[in-house]
Amino acid sequence: MILSLGSSLPKFKELTFHAGLNVVLSTRADGSNEGKTRNSAGKSSFVELVQFLLGADCDKDDLFRKKALVDETFRGTFRIAGREIQVERSGSAFGRIGMAAEVAEQLGLPWKQDKGSGATSISTADWNQYLGHAMFGLPSALKGSAYGVSYTPSFRPMFSYFARRDRSAGFISPERQAEMQQRWDWQENLSYLLGLDWRISHDLHNVRQRERMLKELKKAAKGGALGDIIGTSAELRPQVVLARDKATKLGERLARFEVVDSYRELSAEAAAAKAEMQAIARRAVVLNETIEYLRNAIEGERSGSPLVDVERLYEAVGVELPGLVVQRRREQVAAFQASVLANRRAHLTEEIARAEGELALGEQRSTALEVTRTRILAILRSGGALDDFIDLQRLLAEAEAEHAALQERLRSAEALEQETTQLDVERGHIKLRLSANLRDKQSHIEDAMLLIGGAIGELYKGDRSGGFEVEATDNGPEFRISIQGDSGGGISNMEIFCLDFALFTIWQRKGMGPGFLIHDSRLFDGVDPRQILKALELGKATADIHKGQYIACLNSDVLNSLSEETNIVWEEAIVEPTLSDREDGGLFGFRFD
Repeated sequence: MILSLGSSLPKFKELTFHAGLNVVLSTRADGSNEGKTRNSAGKSSFVELVQFLLGADCDKDDLFRKKALVDETFRGTFRIAGREIQVERSGSAFGRIGMAAEVAEQLGLPWKQDKGSGATSISTADWNQYLGHAMFGLPSALKGSAYGVSYTPSFRPMFSYFARRDRSAGFISPERQAEMQQRWDWQENLSYLLGLDWRISHDLHNVRQRERMLKELKKAAKGGALGDIIGTSAELRPQVVLARDKATKLGERLARFEVVDSYRELSAEAAAAKAEMQAIARRAVVLNETIEYLRNAIEGERSGSPLVDVERLYEAVGVELPGLVVQRRREQVAAFQASVLANRRAHLTEEIARAEGELALGEQRSTALEVTRTRILAILRSGGALDDFIDLQRLLAEAEAEHAALQERLRSAEALEQETTQLDVERGHIKLRLSANLRDKQSHIEDAMLLIGGAIGELYKGDRSGGFEVEATDNGPEFRISIQGDSGGGISNMEIFCLDFALFTIWQRKGMGPGFLIHDSRLFDGVDPRQILKALELGKATADIHKGQYIACLNSDVLNSLSEETNIVWEEAIVEPTLSDREDGGLFGFRFD
């Protein structure tokens, strides 16, 4: 229960609350035009202040960290679990909650003292943990419990169903108290608040997370970032077979390999033998041509008569020689010529013999070289050098590593595909667990159905029908409130009212919960005055029965539109002071951006 709210701001409108119905009213100042809004009056800021004092996050854009407010202190007095507790908080020290040391010790909360001011405080985390325990029965120490891990029910989201924030777009749908609230969040926290097994929704959230990861992995494996790391099983299986075959063949080749110590020298010797054989072959061509030429030369010299040529020479000169002289000259020339020819034939014959001898030696050498080269090549074919052996070992190691990597990728791809089937199975089991839980907790669901159905009946007096449904689906529990003719606007807002009203009543009956339900004026936008009045009466009735508070923020024109036929005494219900749209009439006493 909220007892009072105050601030260090000099013009802050301190508010005091009582049990039952409390109406935080905003009026339009005299002279204000009809189009002027009263957003600056502070009704939504009042809800934000309650959230702030009860441990809400305070990011850099938060109201209480704005320049005009960041150094101010705000305080609130609450009755929680039968204890009256006063707390303070400021935007400049948003991580701490001011609290008297003796109160903190009574609550079992660790406190610190500021060396400069001497003020004592607790952390917002410890404050939220205490509130979760005191209001909703969460463990007093979350660490080590089922609630001490991420994505489990916690105080802040559950409390926000009792004080929806317009700043968080909390009036979009009944099951979501904030626009950014995730499915797992509202499923788990509403399950807890309605007495269902929240762990089923928690397990389903884990499945959804794995499904999202699996989807991303499959996308990456199908040609994305992990295409070269995982791949698909259909693509990888033939690659594994080919890689295995390659490694097997290399292994067999390595097993047959023999290392030849002088491999390099033998290779060089074989190459040199081949080169020499080629040179001998080229030389043989030249020698054969030479022999043929020399033989032709010898034959040509045998067929000619050099003496006749001498006689012709004399005749050509026209010299008449004496017969004796001529006879002697001819004999001398013939003898000389015969001598020359004999010497030349001897020389040519000798040259032929030398060429033929060289040719024979070349053939012998070529034959010997061919024998040597054939022997060397046989050795090289049967083995190889040590370097080649090492290279072959390296190739085998690479082939085996590639095969192993492909096998691992194949196993990963198959695991991804199998995980899809496994997750489908788990989803099926979770749905069965959820259906069983809804049967086991039927009494809890019926309580909510009766409260919501009764509220709809009171709001519309039989003009519209509606009710509350909880369905077990593959995607977890679905909570649906429906009012006949719902097309958005005021009827949708009343669906939100009905769920909040049911939760408030359920926890008031348990003697737990915050002890209050707050509705900003935003909830009543577009709602018929008859339903607004009935909502206020329903809230008041439950608050009166269970000694709690229903706090509604209203504009004065809305209040004036309500029927006078009611059991509400407005003088008692309206919280003083009344807020207005004057420059100094808002909650904080001044306007700021």
